[in-house]
Amino acid sequence: MNCTYQLDENDYLTHLLFTISKSSSANKTRTKIRLLVTISLLLFAFISFGNHSKGQAIYFTIMAMLTFLFMPLYTRWSYKKTYLKHVRKFYQERMSETTNVTISEKDLTISDSKGNSTMSISDIEAINELNDYYYLLLKSGPSIILPKQKIENNTELEGKLKQLSTAKSIPWNDETNWIWK
Repeated sequence: MNCTYQLDENDYLTHLLFTISKSSSANKTRTKIRLLVTISLLLFAFISFGNHSKGQAIYFTIMAMLTFLFMPLYTRWSYKKTYLKHVRKFYQERMSETTNVTISEKDLTISDSKGNSTMSISDIEAINELNDYYYLLLKSGPSIILPKQKIENNTELEGKLKQLSTAKSIPWNDETNWIWK
């Protein structure tokens, strides 16, 4: 099976956001930031109340509640902005470059203008299916991005990937409900 496509900024950004959302350390960091800022504001409220400044105590308490409620929205926006800058800086040369992926029973071959690479199907650790993408997670760490809308024979690709998943016991992760949050 042969697939030819071009990746753009949004493809790389979605991949990075998906990867970071599955990272337990990144999720712990986001939670720690949320709690640290909220607890700091509550501490200021407690100190203000101890100094008989009820106005400041109320202000810091309200800020702590707002921070606790809206910090996930802020960190979601901040991470997306940071990773978009990263994509624009480090993936600029790869954007709009035609990539050709050939999937056989034993090998996976990727070729573009920079060269080509062949790897064994057994090097695939998992297949993640999102609404718009298939990510072939490799045992060495990186993933191969296969955008569903940019591949002409998408149903044939899905059939081939499911066949490989079953035949080679590669885990198939249905992440079609995933959204960046």
